[in-house]
Amino acid sequence: MPYTVEPWNKRKIPSLHELVTPLQDELKTMAPLKPQGNKPLQIEFEHQLNALIYFHLEEHTSGTHLLQVLKEDSLV
Repeated sequence: MPYTVEPWNKRKIPSLHELVTPLQDELKTMAPLKPQGNKPLQIEFEHQLNALIYFHLEEHTSGTHLLQVLKEDSLV
């Protein structure tokens, strides 16, 4: 049976902060990411996770659109 999602108007859309807060304790216990090659990582896992959640909350049409918003929006 397929999973159905309730329409957004029936329930509150959680904020980025509300979604990330429970993950903070788990992130502290995780080992840091290590690069697989000679080049150091330019972004940490926490930043990747925040970007992914923000991408889905704001319903960006593409990763490029998300990057543009992140560069231009001082609140993010």
